[in-house]
Amino acid sequence: MQAEAHQHAEFTQMLRECEGTLVKVCLCFTDREREDFRDLYQEIACTLWNSWNSYRGESSLNTWVTQVALNVAGQEFRKRSRMPQFVALDESIYDTIADEATDIRFQRLYSLIDRLESDEDRKLLFLYLDKKRLREIAVIAGITEAAVKQKLYRIRQQLLELREQFKDE
Repeated sequence: MQAEAHQHAEFTQMLRECEGTLVKVCLCFTDREREDFRDLYQEIACTLWNSWNSYRGESSLNTWVTQVALNVAGQEFRKRSRMPQFVALDESIYDTIADEATDIRFQRLYSLIDRLESDEDRKLLFLYLDKKRLREIAVIAGITEAAVKQKLYRIRQQLLELREQFKDE
């Protein structure tokens, strides 16, 4: 019983330490609707709890949490892409989820990210925006540093093209 309480306390502490990363993943992989954000955060937290005993310390805790969060977010993104899309009629349901979500620059950035075709591109871009080093991105993504550089360059080019299209709309 005491061991379970200790495990729960450690897990809660980890969630507090990694909250910024979890919020950013949720912002990057949702449409920033309050319920979608909460659902994804909850799904990630549940997966982290279920796999908490499997954390072996081979990488930093934040790296492990990021890997788990991105995998869950990718799975949820693929599930949602197969579901019918609905148009939100009432924009007043948007709420301040995080400072980034209310800043017009971040809103534009997330709008461009929403237009990226590949789930993998979203993951790499998230890691880049989260200021991870190329080596850490390569470890998390399971590719070489050279491949990370090449893919990030291609993603930046794609975002620039999308930004130009976005200006015309």
